[in-house]
Amino acid sequence: MAFYNDLELLIDGKNAFPVILDCIKNAKKSIYINMFIWRDDNIGNIIGEAVLEAANRGVKVDISKDKYGVVLEKSEEVKKSFFHKQQTLSEKIKYKTLELFYPMKNTPKNGKDFETDLYLKIMHHPNINISKDIFKADHSKYYIFDDDVLIMGGVNIEDKENGKDFQGRFYQDYMIKFNGKEYVESFKNKYKNKEKNSVDLFYGINYKEKSNKYFEMEKLYLDMINSSKKELTIVMAYFSPLKEFIDAILNAHDRGVKVKILTSKEANYQNDSNYKTLKKLLKESNNGIDVYLSPKMVHTKMIINDQYISLGSTNITKKAFNQLDELNAFMRIENHEFVNCLFNSVEEHFNISSKVENYKELRYNKFTAFIEGFLV
Repeated sequence: MAFYNDLELLIDGKNAFPVILDCIKNAKKSIYINMFIWRDDNIGNIIGEAVLEAANRGVKVDISKDKYGVVLEKSEEVKKSFFHKQQTLSEKIKYKTLELFYPMKNTPKNGKDFETDLYLKIMHHPNINISKDIFKADHSKYYIFDDDVLIMGGVNIEDKENGKDFQGRFYQDYMIKFNGKEYVESFKNKYKNKEKNSVDLFYGINYKEKSNKYFEMEKLYLDMINSSKKELTIVMAYFSPLKEFIDAILNAHDRGVKVKILTSKEANYQNDSNYKTLKKLLKESNNGIDVYLSPKMVHTKMIINDQYISLGSTNITKKAFNQLDELNAFMRIENHEFVNCLFNSVEEHFNISSKVENYKELRYNKFTAFIEGFLV
């Protein structure tokens, strides 16, 4: 396996979507898309049109769109789902509750959803197979083209990943493009045999097969924290105050590891729970851990220690570790353009963020954080 020479870092949706569209345009035989959020917005329709064009020229397209995502699709932004045009009563109650709990400015009061012409063409195309009515709780996001290219990471198909959300927050996230059949084969082998493919690059997954569960991301994250010797960097969208992780991070700090954590100054969801976690870590480390708050909406899920980078879809939350299908790549750190590009991007992000000097600066709603503890 030609490690790193065949990898491309795609920073944010603005860089990821043109590459994804190019792969769709150049696909010759097959396209597979596994997606958590796919909104009926500008980029959602652009991707949809590209998929339809591929199918029209004979490419076989398989799309797995988790029904779990509809609650989030309907509760923010344009409030339109590309595939889930009808919602159950339970789903309506859930997204209406989210709207009340997390009111967002500038969003439509009633996101009227209807079956568009593009949606109908895709749904009835003989070359497109769609799984959209199964509640899998699959939070992973990835594409496979001609069994030759794999693109995976944290970027959903939605306009806010392609720039700013309705609140004016720029979104920050990553995708990785793996070029070569060997990467796709090792990726599929991971799901089939549940084994590490290489010590240099391997995939971590949470995956449910009928009644069987294979959940390893919590252990892999903890292993990274516990094995850190000099440096530990955590860039995380949603960060719950889980005891195992609080203890592991504090233990790392106590043994002399330089710990840096970055998350949003104002997250779209779970902001109070994030602040509760950060405050606890700062207080118990006597403000010894470096905590930064980004002006961007941090959608990244990444941990870096002395040896490895982990990047993908997995947040540090109970739900991520116990309920959701997740996918991360684990890459050994080498002096390589790909790694250097990632490190430069992370450093730039820290540089535009504000450091929390004292845990007393972090204020949050205790009741909201308590409720979020049950939800996430």
